[in-house]
Amino acid sequence: MNFLLLQINDTAFPIGSYTQSFGLETYVLHNIVKNQETAYMYIKSLLHSQLLYVDFLAIKLIYETQDLSKVLYLESLINVATPAQETRQGMQKIGTRFIKAVSSMSLPFNKAFHSYIELCKTPVHATAYGFFCVTHNIHFGEALSYYMYALASNILINCVKLIPLSQYDGQKILYNLHTEFEKVYAKLQILQEEDFCNASVHNDIKSMQHEALHSRLYMS
Repeated sequence: MNFLLLQINDTAFPIGSYTQSFGLETYVLHNIVKNQETAYMYIKSLLHSQLLYVDFLAIKLIYETQDLSKVLYLESLINVATPAQETRQGMQKIGTRFIKAVSSMSLPFNKAFHSYIELCKTPVHATAYGFFCVTHNIHFGEALSYYMYALASNILINCVKLIPLSQYDGQKILYNLHTEFEKVYAKLQILQEEDFCNASVHNDIKSMQHEALHSRLYMS
């Protein structure tokens, strides 16, 4: 078992994911995501759209290229293709904190990842995580699976708090998502670079609307 991978995907890892809802708060306040069923459908939709074509595909492309200049290019595309300012800033904050957290762990010096830290200007979590895993010889399937589960779990925690739902309802949702994880992983295998950032416009709109909500618990 890769305990390093467990640690960097754990909810206790200090990257600040809990401060961001990435548009979920808008869905809840507009009474679109309002119960166990709609929370499940929201996360399922997100897995098959925004997360698949941006985060997960970024990690796949990083593993395929393993070239720092290409990683930085993919990172720039994510920033350019994210129209909602709060979402873009949220991804950058989490990416920056991920770099800070792994840098504080006194890991053996890794020249390639150190070069990434020096050259990246607007890091996002997916690319920082993906290149970290590549340069630390972590198997792609494990890196992607842990990351996918951690993202879904973090989104679910926000659903439980915002709607609100019981912890038991949350665990039912997470269990029912196991099949979706397998479907998304299988679909990812056939996606190519031309599919990158083919994300959900509807979710971008909800993220933009978050800026003007009358009350907010989250930063995005």
